[in-house]
Amino acid sequence: MIKSFRVILFFILVLNLAFSSFAQTQPWKILQSPVNVTLKNLTFVDSLTGWAAGEAGTIIRTTDGGNSWDVQNSTVQTFIMDIFFIDKKLGWALTLKDEFPFNSVILKTTNSGNDWFAENFPDSSKYIRTIFFFDSLNGFVGGSYIGHTTDGGNSWTSAEIDSNMVSGFPVYNFSFYNQQFGFAAGGRLDIAGVIWRTTNSGLNWTAQGVGVDEVFDVFIFDSLNAITLSGDPEGFYPTAEIKTTNAGLTWSNDTLSFFGLSFAIDFRTYNEGWSASGYKFLLTTNRGETWGGFETPDSTVVYDLQFTDARNGYAVGENGVILKLDPTLVGVDDYAESLDDFILYQNYPNPFNPITNIRFQIPEMPGGKAGFGFVSLKIYDILGNEVATLVNEEKLAGEYEAEFNIKSHSGEGRNFSSGIYFYQLMILGPESSSGQGIVQTKKMIYLK
Repeated sequence: MIKSFRVILFFILVLNLAFSSFAQTQPWKILQSPVNVTLKNLTFVDSLTGWAAGEAGTIIRTTDGGNSWDVQNSTVQTFIMDIFFIDKKLGWALTLKDEFPFNSVILKTTNSGNDWFAENFPDSSKYIRTIFFFDSLNGFVGGSYIGHTTDGGNSWTSAEIDSNMVSGFPVYNFSFYNQQFGFAAGGRLDIAGVIWRTTNSGLNWTAQGVGVDEVFDVFIFDSLNAITLSGDPEGFYPTAEIKTTNAGLTWSNDTLSFFGLSFAIDFRTYNEGWSASGYKFLLTTNRGETWGGFETPDSTVVYDLQFTDARNGYAVGENGVILKLDPTLVGVDDYAESLDDFILYQNYPNPFNPITNIRFQIPEMPGGKAGFGFVSLKIYDILGNEVATLVNEEKLAGEYEAEFNIKSHSGEGRNFSSGIYFYQLMILGPESSSGQGIVQTKKMIYLK
């Protein structure tokens, strides 16, 4: 597997594939790494705490935003194919035995990775390469099939997938918008890139061929819009941008003006997105309308990236490289959208039942201070009674999204009837002593 990645990237380098470019002030800085092996996967639960994993059973962790990393004992020496944490304590990783019978192995930790416990995947005929959990009980695995669990991985059930020419191709990654709606990405080299779609919590999936090359990741903007990139590893065909505007019912495929792969895609802000593409990053500052190439520092190779918020982004790759983004540097700010405005967006979907999402933007303070203060996001009924609190804490400048689930806020005498509700966002500056702040309120509709 490691060799295949190097062959892919060798072709890309030798063919000197052309990228359109942004100004090349380097915003990605190399962090001190405790290892020199390939790091293929990255998972952060907040701006400070994250894990990276890859070759030779390597798992490393940071709790201070990448300033320092400790090497954990994964108990295995084989390649860590995926790693996923739902909080600072509970996480999973995947590997594959390198000797007969070549079982897939799930690693699990309940104490931040201080101890990892390995168990063979119960079905030795299944090849597993990605894992995703909503909580301690409900999760998914993907690879040669899609499996789901409701008991924390003690048992796995095959999901129902529609039958067509591409539905049985390998699954590489999961991206969920909420617990009901999400996508899986994958495909087979030089045959088809495939995106699977579920609207019933992963019980059933429909598969759709979206191009001729594999898809490794999907970024979901909202309930209707999602995006990914697909590239040809041999470099014969250019990178393709693949989009949906109707919740994945159909996908467009538009050829870009350069070549390269996309191993991972994530957005720092609503408009600014990055792709980990081997020897290059790909960058858009207009929500995917156009893309350009962005050099990696010292020509490092990157395989995964993640933004925890608008201020913090990380990437990992070959030779143990760990990168961190500084978005304040000239060269990114020249293209990045402004965080000067306080914005409360309309919830989506609207009307909703039972879940809707509310996105908001917190502006920077005058003088470029990072924090704005205390943020409160509350739900009120038509009579002005508070029925739910979604956010009630200090936040840094950036874009955020909160989920309102009627079911989770029912009970304790509350009975949500159909009709109009209001959501109100209040931001108090950190130096405010009068209780004055910025307030916006919008209307939404709940339909049973």
